[in-house]
Order: sequence, then C-alpha cells, then structure tokens
Amino acid sequence: MERKLVSIVETGEVEVKHPKIIIGLPDVGLVGVILANHMVQTMDMKEVGHMESDLFPPLMILHRGKPHHPFRLYRKDDLILFVSEIAVPPIAIYDTAREICEWARNKSASLILPIGGTPIPNRMMIDKPKVFAIPVGDEVRKIVEKFGIDVFEEGMIVGPYARIIAECEKYSLPCLTLLSQSYPNYPDPGAAAATAEVLSKVINVEIDVVPLEEQAEEIRLRMKDLMKRTMLEMERMGKSQEYELPAMYS
Repeated sequence: MERKLVSIVETGEVEVKHPKIIIGLPDVGLVGVILANHMVQTMDMKEVGHMESDLFPPLMILHRGKPHHPFRLYRKDDLILFVSEIAVPPIAIYDTAREICEWARNKSASLILPIGGTPIPNRMMIDKPKVFAIPVGDEVRKIVEKFGIDVFEEGMIVGPYARIIAECEKYSLPCLTLLSQSYPNYPDPGAAAATAEVLSKVINVEIDVVPLEEQAEEIRLRMKDLMKRTMLEMERMGKSQEYELPAMYS
C-alpha cells in the first residue's frame, strides 16, 4: 500500500453521522486559527486525532508538559474541527487539501467550513468586519441566502483554502468558506468574533464571542510568532495576489 504524503491519524472517537467539519488554518489575520482555538477552549472539544507528514516542519507543541501534534482534530457532538499551529508549507498544500477532503467524503460530511480572512488595507477604520461566503453546491447557496451572508463576488483565493474549495467542487462536497475582513499582517480577534457570529447561526451552536473581544490584546501577543511564520509562508505561496482582481474582471 502506497504511503500518503499527508495522512490523518484518528486517536479518538470520530464516527459521527454526517459531521460538520470546521477548518482553521493559519491565513490572513489568523482568523481561522483564533476562532478554532477559541471553540476548543470554550466548548470542551476533545482531541480525537492529528495530521502528520514529512512535508510539515519537524516540531511538537508542549502544553502542560504533554506533547501535541501541531495539526490536530477535535470533536464535540457532530462537530469536527481541524486546527493547525503551523502554516501549511506550499509543498504540502495539495496533499493536505486532498487528504482533508477525502477524509470528509469518507465521513459523509454534511458541511465543510473553512474559516479565514480576506485582507483589507483600511481594517483599522472598520468597527465590525464584514463576513463573506464562498458557497459550493446548491444546498450551501440556500444556507447563504437563508442567513443573508454576503457572497464573495470577485477576487482570488490563494493557499490551502483555494485547494480545499477546488477539491470540494471536484467531488461535489458541500462547502461554505467564511472569510472575514481582516488585518493583512496582524492577528485579528475582532475578525474572528465577527465570523463566530455567522458560524454559530450556520451550525446552530452558540459561540460566546465575549472572550475574543475582552482578551483581544492577549490573543494578538500569543499569536504574534505564528503570524510571523504564516507571513513567510504566505509570501512563498504568492498570497499577495489576493489583493488583485482577476484580469478578466478588472
């Protein structure tokens, strides 16, 4: 049997009927990572697995003296959450996206929810960021219409989420990417809070955003090093192209 370049290792109970799968990867403003970590801490989600690959940096996370993989899976009820404390290297993006989507397809996921940010230069002037949707599938478009979420009409997506969206299109997997207006180069708890309000409606689970707002400065400081590493990887994958409109629409 051929060994996968990126693989998901299950270490806990993940046999859920039609789970909703939330994905928080390092990206613009670390929106997905901030929100995913917040959900883990406030919703008593249990670690049930991790992703591993020789393409990932050779590191482990220590928490209370116990080693943890940097790319982990958590579960509560019918929610499965992927969160990574490493920026996915460009060389691993295709295989990571394929593995996540293949795993989701095998679990008969009812909805895949990548969470990220979209850079906006005047973010400092915006009190409450807007959250945009990229829906894949007719049923997902109905969800977007139901909750009145603005659709991301024109632009580019670069990086792991671009490949996840492409895989979902390829295999007709229901996918709703949520992108909040965000600082391009700083951790943005405010954008994560705005996304949490939308996400809670979509998954019908209450997410308390007060800690995100009250602990915003602490979160920024804690995420500073991850933001630096993420910016380096974003430069390598040409992430700055997201500022540009595709030539055919400009």
